[in-house]
Amino acid sequence: MIIIGITGSIGMGKSTIAKMLMRLNIPVFDSDREVKYLLQNHSIVQKQICDIWPEVVQTQKSKQKISKHLLSEKIFTNKKNRRILEKIIHPRVKERRNLFFKNVRKSFIVALDVPLLYETGGDKFCDDIFLAYTNEETQKKRVLGRSGMTEEKLNLIKKAQWSTEKKRKKNPYLVTTSYGKVISFIIIIGYLLTIIFKRRILHL
Repeated sequence: MIIIGITGSIGMGKSTIAKMLMRLNIPVFDSDREVKYLLQNHSIVQKQICDIWPEVVQTQKSKQKISKHLLSEKIFTNKKNRRILEKIIHPRVKERRNLFFKNVRKSFIVALDVPLLYETGGDKFCDDIFLAYTNEETQKKRVLGRSGMTEEKLNLIKKAQWSTEKKRKKNPYLVTTSYGKVISFIIIIGYLLTIIFKRRILHL
């Protein structure tokens, strides 16, 4: 099995790369989606967060839910809070990832979509990395177009992530998303063919 990590700073196009791999029938583990699932459905995770930060809980239609927006404000403005949340979330995400690998064990290529792949050491579990990239102007335009996003929050998120320059020093496959989806898709296919060719040469 070939494991490809997908990463990139916010607004760089990481999710676009993941969707393109899925169109090629490559299974993708989406860590953001898994975190969202845990926040909405995992009773132990919900209780732990509510006990620590009751102010992030909102009542909607007589049901209490964790506000991802309020929670993000807690963790991106305070490193201690971020570490606490990571200790709650990461073990559960790891459990879900292990289940994912079990379910796709017969696949030739799989992918892990992880925003903080390098920051958490997740790159060590990958054979190759796809790093999403675009210029800062495009990144800013994409991110500020999202609901509830501000320039201040964007800067806080970027501070919590490695810079693109630092990530590039790890020699990933750089996937530019600046010129439209068709160009990005062609780049991805080229990289996949390179990865498959390298794997077959090594096993001759």
